[in-house]
Amino acid sequence: MKKILFSIVVTSYNSSKYIKKTLISLLNQSFKNFEVVLVDDGSTDNTISIAKKFKQQKKLKIKIIELLHKSSPARSRNVGILNSKGKYICFLDADDLFLKNKLFELNKTIKFNNLDVYYHNVILKHKKSNLISKNIDKKNPFKDLIFSENKIVLSSSCVKKSFLIKKKIRFNENKKLISVEDYDFWLQIASLGGNFLLINKILGIYNLNDASISKNRSVHFLNTMYLLDRYKKYLAKDKANYFMRKIKIILSFAKISFSENNYYFFLTLIKYIIKLKKA
Repeated sequence: MKKILFSIVVTSYNSSKYIKKTLISLLNQSFKNFEVVLVDDGSTDNTISIAKKFKQQKKLKIKIIELLHKSSPARSRNVGILNSKGKYICFLDADDLFLKNKLFELNKTIKFNNLDVYYHNVILKHKKSNLISKNIDKKNPFKDLIFSENKIVLSSSCVKKSFLIKKKIRFNENKKLISVEDYDFWLQIASLGGNFLLINKILGIYNLNDASISKNRSVHFLNTMYLLDRYKKYLAKDKANYFMRKIKIILSFAKISFSENNYYFFLTLIKYIIKLKKA
């Protein structure tokens, strides 16, 4: 029996509006050696019934795992990893899409490389523009990621499963990392010697939910700062860069708060700056 090459871990919660198109994007893949592991975080809509139709019709090799609701994307992804059989794991949020040649291009790239993480460019669905990802420094991917930004859209990523198992890497389920758990995941991989490759092609569609993000600005900001503090011990010789990274984040969020007239969020920034000065 042919060993599965790719496991597509799809995470969903009340995604009935999107899940059919997402699964069709997988059904339409030109490369067929893959499985789908759908992990649902206790949906109360028709997400599961829609997914089960694909399973019943045997349109996809799909495993459906239903969890009690916990509002934890990290937990869902960890469950997906544990229940996957593929050599490589591709992550896909239930409102994002793969272009039909994605797995074909991934397979072609993997044949000529032996790396731990692959990622690619995406189309921003509602902005009608492309998000061109940046290369990650090969010599020191950890410092590049922590001192610049999260350069990887999760739904564009493909990770070697054996590396995750060997290094005991998983998504951190700490609630203080909600909205940045993927950034933490890449930092874990980079800090443990993982290597990254950008496939400079558009192979997916990313549904950037601005409304959801703007409602949670304060949480996202505070969790980003918490994430940086988690890795402070690795940066003893780079205190100046670490401090400047924090300043840049504060300034970027301040700009957003003014553009959105979000003065409650701006107050959160002021409180954090006061706390930073006292530290």
